[in-house]
Amino acid sequence: MFNLAEILTLLIGCLLALVFIDGVRRAIRIRRSKLKVDLIDTSATDISDFEEEWQAFDKLEEESESQVDNLEEEIDISPNTVLNIIHLHDDTGSVFSESSLSKALVFYNYTFEEKGFFTVLDSENSPAFSIINGKNPGLFSESVASNDIALVLDPKNLSNPVEAFELFVEVSQSLQETFQCNILDEDRNFMTKQMIEHMKHQFHEHQRQFLASAS
Repeated sequence: MFNLAEILTLLIGCLLALVFIDGVRRAIRIRRSKLKVDLIDTSATDISDFEEEWQAFDKLEEESESQVDNLEEEIDISPNTVLNIIHLHDDTGSVFSESSLSKALVFYNYTFEEKGFFTVLDSENSPAFSIINGKNPGLFSESVASNDIALVLDPKNLSNPVEAFELFVEVSQSLQETFQCNILDEDRNFMTKQMIEHMKHQFHEHQRQFLASAS
């Protein structure tokens, strides 16, 4: 049997052992908690840095796209549209009207658009060029007459560009003879045969460049 002193010694030893074990457990728990906190802080920092870098990349990409858009606006890479325009002007009065022009164009294929201008058609019934009122707003109606008209040929989207241009010149000369008026260029200077030939040359050159760029 143990005496009282031995029993007290054993009890004190057990208590000390329990205190020691409890201290070790507490230390381990604190260390684990600290490790978790460090891991969370590090992850948060990494995420924050990644988000900042991504936002910076997006901003740089947007700036690059904006610069490209601005460059495309400054440099027009599409072929320029060169309108061919012939004016007919009468010094004596307002001889051009929907009615008078309809009679003058009787031998040609044309339509009078609801908007108030004429569209002359080629042999395939495709739009070749337009005839508009030379005075603002450029339209005709039953009650509107003018002393100035403009024949406008747009080279784009023509089914037969060469035929359209030849018809354009033929109709302008026919109307000039019918109304005995002045035939003028786009700058309202008197047009000569040489100027018509020059316009024809420019048209063919523009058409050649347009087809080359399209191919």
